[in-house]
Amino acid sequence: MTPAEQMAINAAANEAIAKKEFLSETWISAENIKLHYVDMPKNAEGIIVAMSRLPINQQEELDFIKEIKSAIILKKHEAAVTLIPRIKRPDGKGFLPGPDAIVNGLFFEFKTVTGRMDKIGARFRESRMQGNNVYIRVDNPDLIKPRVINYLAKYINNPRYQGGYKGNIILTFGDGLEEKTYFFRIKDFKK
Repeated sequence: MTPAEQMAINAAANEAIAKKEFLSETWISAENIKLHYVDMPKNAEGIIVAMSRLPINQQEELDFIKEIKSAIILKKHEAAVTLIPRIKRPDGKGFLPGPDAIVNGLFFEFKTVTGRMDKIGARFRESRMQGNNVYIRVDNPDLIKPRVINYLAKYINNPRYQGGYKGNIILTFGDGLEEKTYFFRIKDFKK
C-alpha cells in the first residue's frame, strides 16, 4: 500500500468517527483558517478542524497553534488528523476534559512539554483522565528520549499509578527543524 493510499484510509476513518460523534459540527481545513494574534504554521493543509474549535482570544490561539504544530508533525508520518470540538461544561465555565483530536481513527489527547521532566509525568497523568491515547511533543532539548522513556517506565510501574495500560503513546522530540517521533503502546512500558 502506498503512503497516499494509507493516508486516504486514515482520513476516511477520521471522517466516519467525526460524523458519527459530532453530528451537527461543521469542519474546515486548517490551511483556510486565519487567526487574529498569531500566524498559522506552514504545512497545515489536510488537517481538519471543527469550526467550534476555532480560538476566540489570544490565549486560545496560542494553545490552538500548539495543537496544529502537533498535527503537522503527525501528518509527516502519514497520519490523518482531525481536531475535534471541545465540550462546554454544563455551567458554561470552561470545557470538560476530553481528547483533542482523532488520529487515524483513534481519539488522542495532545500535550506539549517545554519544562522539566516532572512535566512529562503531569501531562501523561492528565492525558490518562482524558482518553486512552496520548501524543506528547517534547520541546526541550534537555529532555532526551532515553531519559523520558526511563521516566515514563518508572511512572507507569509505580504502584500508585492508576491510569491503566490501554492505548498508545506517541512521543516527539525536537524543535521543528529536527524532530524524531516514536510510537509505543502504553502496555509496552509495563514491567
